[in-house]
Amino acid sequence: MDKKLPVLEIAAEAWRLAARAFVPSLPWLGLLMVLAGLHRMAFGSGVSTGLYAAHALQLAVFIVGIAYSLHIYRAMLGRKAGRFLQLAHANLAAYTAFLFVGVFIGFFLAILPGILLEASGRTDLGAKTAPAVVQAAFMDMLPTAYGAVFLIACALGLWALCFLAVRLLLIGAATVSRGETMVFRTWPWTKGHGLRLGLAAMVTHVLPFALAVMIKAAIGAKFFALVNPYAGGIETFTGGALDILLLAPFILAGHGLAVTVLPRLMPDPDEASEIASVE
Repeated sequence: MDKKLPVLEIAAEAWRLAARAFVPSLPWLGLLMVLAGLHRMAFGSGVSTGLYAAHALQLAVFIVGIAYSLHIYRAMLGRKAGRFLQLAHANLAAYTAFLFVGVFIGFFLAILPGILLEASGRTDLGAKTAPAVVQAAFMDMLPTAYGAVFLIACALGLWALCFLAVRLLLIGAATVSRGETMVFRTWPWTKGHGLRLGLAAMVTHVLPFALAVMIKAAIGAKFFALVNPYAGGIETFTGGALDILLLAPFILAGHGLAVTVLPRLMPDPDEASEIASVE
């Protein structure tokens, strides 16, 4: 387990597993697309009943998303392993961790500009200070050392979220493989492998996500209500469904990376050999 992870090899294997799991998990992807489209339409209705429906559909999206994830893992592992509630528990724990860290970072970055503006002496901030004055002072501050402090803080916040994501990469795969909820129990397994996992994630996570964003932007606001994503109608439904479809490679490759590195990093050699033989 002390061997260095081969970045290109695990990235390539992740995409191979993604291709293998695409067809078996396709029905769940289709259902998730439909629910995402309906959720977008309900949220954009603007009426109270529509908002209630949107919340119900949001829950349905989460449930079907977990089922989609479970079937992807099963297809990649080559066996009917894991249970829905175990994977839901593990995912909720990971989401909670990200939410806690993200809110803390977001709050800090929200108040930091005010602190730096006061320290730089560019403006006296108060409750009645016009937003335009604050914005102009902030833009004026950015090229200075105070601006550099803010940019460094933003970079560190992004690094913290990426670090957390990499260290928790194996939660879902390990939960399904072992048939028990692995809430943060995989954290020690990824110790010392953060850099190489991060480099592999550039190919399995960052690249497909960036492509999805660019493709959606290229399609244009006219057809999929990108200017007003809650405009209602068939365009809004299609936009919500398209979001899920475009993110499918990101989801599949992300699962593939976790399944690929799982046997390389887990401490049980017998279990690792069993998973590796299936792959």
